[in-house]
Amino acid sequence: MDLSNSIISFIDSLGVVQGLLFGLILIFYYSKKNKPTLFLGLFIILFALEPMPNVLHDLGYLEKHPELELLPVGFHFLAYPFLLIYIQKTSILKDKKTSNWTLIPGIIEFSIALVIFMLPYQIKLQIKESSIAILYFIAGLSYSLYIAYLILKWIHSHVIEVENQYTYIHSKTLSWSKWFTYASVLFHLLILTNIFLKSHVWYAWISVLNVILIYWVSFKGVTQENVRALVWDNKKLKEKSNNNAALDKEPNSSFINTDTHISPQISHNLMPLKEAQNICLKVETYVIESRCYMNNKLTIIDIAETLNIHPKRISYSINTVKSKNFNNYINSFRVELAKKLLKSEQTQHLSIEGIGFEAGFHTKATFYSAFKKNVHMTPAQYKAS
Repeated sequence: MDLSNSIISFIDSLGVVQGLLFGLILIFYYSKKNKPTLFLGLFIILFALEPMPNVLHDLGYLEKHPELELLPVGFHFLAYPFLLIYIQKTSILKDKKTSNWTLIPGIIEFSIALVIFMLPYQIKLQIKESSIAILYFIAGLSYSLYIAYLILKWIHSHVIEVENQYTYIHSKTLSWSKWFTYASVLFHLLILTNIFLKSHVWYAWISVLNVILIYWVSFKGVTQENVRALVWDNKKLKEKSNNNAALDKEPNSSFINTDTHISPQISHNLMPLKEAQNICLKVETYVIESRCYMNNKLTIIDIAETLNIHPKRISYSINTVKSKNFNNYINSFRVELAKKLLKSEQTQHLSIEGIGFEAGFHTKATFYSAFKKNVHMTPAQYKAS
């Protein structure tokens, strides 16, 4: 084995060992604290096992033990469904039905792979060298791309829901999983090109990327906490309703139901535009007078409980009347305060980051992003203007 092959074999072996180790840690340790990591651990193990045949070949095991040919460790149809289920169970939308059906093709794949593995060596060799192997890989890649689409679609819905409930969304958007999905799609496309290029240098870069992806998803999986949907206390609503006869006269009061989880998906028929405008006026009056936006952990539930208006109504009203989600709506008040503080002589001793904290932003990055989005310039540029 020459030096280049030795390096590639080492990197592949590192990826396999690293993936198995991280996957088992997630399954047997972290899943006790956070159950969805079980599915992430399974994904990491299956993802890491893909280069196993190359490792066995480079180490000479296939020559000594030809019966190991076509070892059933290629889980092209099974790996990514586990990642999808992990994300679904981690996201704010976890109460929706998970896509367990996506595991069926992978189970069928593994069953067929086991049957093929039990065949005589010569037959397995013919299968490996036939066009069936390439078609199988392309079919598996296509299915993985489809699952990746489902993952990205789910994350998009998740982010919309988070921004309609929270003002502090750091670590809640699952942005790492979105970028990991993009990177893993690229990874498999590179493998596909290498089937035709057959380049050692190209495959070496693929092996390095494989190790990076395994480490990345393992680290993020350990640090990622479940994103919980905020819950509206209907008992508290009923108690207030008993002491507030006016609430019973509120139009469309039947919309306030026993659904405890917030969702901005409300039919236009359930709330007339005028009612949404009235709710928006109440919310805006309260936000301005109470300056609650200065609370960097403000949620839609905080406002809903104070005004005794169901959070679904508030969310829908802000989306409809202001064309903003709750997060951007509250940040607009913070930006207005920051503008005043940036120009005030009394706050000249504060840094720009300090101004952001005073206005209610939780991080410098969030402050800069929201300020530029609303004012079309950075806080420093605005201060100097």
